Amino acid sequence: MLAFLRIPSPRSLGMRRQQARASLWSDVRFGVDYIRRRPPLLWLLATFAVVNLCLPLGVFMPLLVKVNLAADWAARGMTYETALATLNTMMAAGGLAGGVLVSIWGGARRRRVVVLLLTMALGGVAQVGLGFMPGLYLAGAAAFLISFCGPMSNAHSQAIWQGQVPREAQGRVFAVRRVMAQGLHPLGQVLAGWLAARLDPGVGLALLGGVITLVSGAQLLNQQVMRVEDRAYVEGLASRAEA
Repeated sequence: MLAFLRIPSPRSLGMRRQQARASLWSDVRFGVDYIRRRPPLLWLLATFAVVNLCLPLGVFMPLLVKVNLAADWAARGMTYETALATLNTMMAAGGLAGGVLVSIWGGARRRRVVVLLLTMALGGVAQVGLGFMPGLYLAGAAAFLISFCGPMSNAHSQAIWQGQVPREAQGRVFAVRRVMAQGLHPLGQVLAGWLAARLDPGVGLALLGGVITLVSGAQLLNQQVMRVEDRAYVEGLASRAEA
């Protein structure tokens, strides 16, 4: 797919010019400062970081099949490997369906942040359901919905960031954004193992899904997040922070 894309390298237009020989750390500082001076973007980034912390499906899925769903797939005459492959396939199908749909639709043109937060919250609800579903195919339906919501939320998030960050700053800002958003993911793997051992794989997964739902839903009441697409407002906050 990359062969069909044009990736521009825009020159610096209206932004503060960097030193002729900019260092890696100066680029990192630029990205951090850019996000820090714009609280709506920072809130959005923090929300994604929490969601990534609470989404360690790679740890939970094998345990869920082995412990919580064992009675169901055994009654169906399946092996553990077949049951896990079935659940993973249904989850993958959800991601594919979500990606195809958002590609055909093109996403929301206005109020993208509402679609973003609602799909994240819906994914959290589906994760709660996945943790408590007693049957393999019901769990597969919940896993399908979790993955279906992923491309929806990610596409709208990317559209918001691309609309708010000038082209000539996107490389530096998006690199910092990616590290910060994904930085808690390894901790989520540790947390998943601890919850599965202390509680139960299904309960642990549902608990983290509840956190995703609450955090995502709470941002609908956060006026800074809800105005993240108002570029004049966001840049006004940045100007006041820099002054």
